[in-house]
Amino acid sequence: MILRLIGGTPMRGAADTTWRGAIEDVDAYDLDDDAARARILAADGLVISGGVDHVLLGRHRDALTGFVRSGGRVLVNGQVVKPFIDGLAVWRKLEFRGPQDVRPHQVSPHPVWKGIDYRDLHYRTGVPGTHSYERLEEIGVAGFYGRGYHLDLPAEASVVTGIGQYALPLDYSYPLGDGEVLVHGGNDLESFSDDGYSTRVLGPNLVEWLEGGVRDAVELKPAGPVAAVAGTRPDTAATRPAAAATRPAAAAREAGQAAPRIGLLHGGTFPALRTLADPALAPYRLESVYLPDADPAALAGLDVVIVSDRLHQGQLARFVPAILAALQDPEKTVIVLGENKVEQWLPGIGYSFRPTVFWMWRTGEDNGTRLRLPEDSLWEFFTPWSASWHHHGLLHPRPGARSLVVMEEDGAESGSLLYVDEVNQPARLLVTTMDPVYHHGSGFMPGASQLLYSLLRWVTATHAPRT
Repeated sequence: MILRLIGGTPMRGAADTTWRGAIEDVDAYDLDDDAARARILAADGLVISGGVDHVLLGRHRDALTGFVRSGGRVLVNGQVVKPFIDGLAVWRKLEFRGPQDVRPHQVSPHPVWKGIDYRDLHYRTGVPGTHSYERLEEIGVAGFYGRGYHLDLPAEASVVTGIGQYALPLDYSYPLGDGEVLVHGGNDLESFSDDGYSTRVLGPNLVEWLEGGVRDAVELKPAGPVAAVAGTRPDTAATRPAAAATRPAAAAREAGQAAPRIGLLHGGTFPALRTLADPALAPYRLESVYLPDADPAALAGLDVVIVSDRLHQGQLARFVPAILAALQDPEKTVIVLGENKVEQWLPGIGYSFRPTVFWMWRTGEDNGTRLRLPEDSLWEFFTPWSASWHHHGLLHPRPGARSLVVMEEDGAESGSLLYVDEVNQPARLLVTTMDPVYHHGSGFMPGASQLLYSLLRWVTATHAPRT
């Protein structure tokens, strides 16, 4: 039995990456349940998706480490912010300037990569068909496989894949007790198994490797306390005393706080944690609202509520009443970012799925994005590139909302990609299907970082009590 710990609902339109049914998806928050945790730790092998809550995993570090020490095998995907298994190294962003800076190279053999031409890992494209490497150099996007590296590896670690001209450690493995940890520092490794390329063997190789562990029984222990995450500020909406956390926004300004209090609702994933720790965002004093632990009442004390993209729907549901209450406060701004199924909980909002076009800047393809209302004051803070890199479907807002970025299909507008609504509720509401926190925190797609910076500049410069 191979189990994959996931962070919630997969991205809409994403291909099934449970690899031909051999890997079963399990909600990572099941680790908090004794019976479910026992089942997880009884698996032959584990895959940890890149979208899992790292704070949660940190609570279960002893259990996950014990699984490996007893002979289990684990694939860790994504960018490790704080190690949650003994021996894990922290991921570091590579400052890359071109495709060759993120080209993967084999450093040492590993059975998971047996039979793979590493050139087939370099580029991805949504252009239909199977393409030569030379063609992919023209139409493909590099960096999906990896865009960072690891230092301070365990003493017995073997570097499997290097990145860039210096072959910096991207993928590595190391023994731990009787088991083995395999780390892939990029988008989920199993998603790269493509029938059109040599990577078709990646899925079977991975399953065979995960099933190859020989395990002893694991002693179950209670989950430990939440560890502080390096780089995040301790003064957060989740940890502030209740009296301050529920302080009305107007009272906060009267107490001498000129800048708006901005809270980022998040689920402890690596993009959110890296965004909160980004020194470039320090002037905005983003307050961490970690959904599993925070009190929804904390939102009452914020001037700006940012609902981070790609949240775990179960964790978000507990905060929906507080978000809707914030929309009734005329002194607040609420920003809701992409892939949060807003049509299920924001009043009167419709949604239409569209596939994500992430390769248009390589092919010159028109992805249909159009900017509207050039006279709107929002454009004083946003550049065209910050609002046109890609999206995750179309929104259909209520009448009166201002759609500033839209999708045009067959010469007609078919939906909104970013809109501002100041008429259908007392608060100011901005909603978009773009996902800037995910991409900024992942160190990928400069337009996404521009959008995040623009949102923060806009809301800081324009937020004020209404008379």
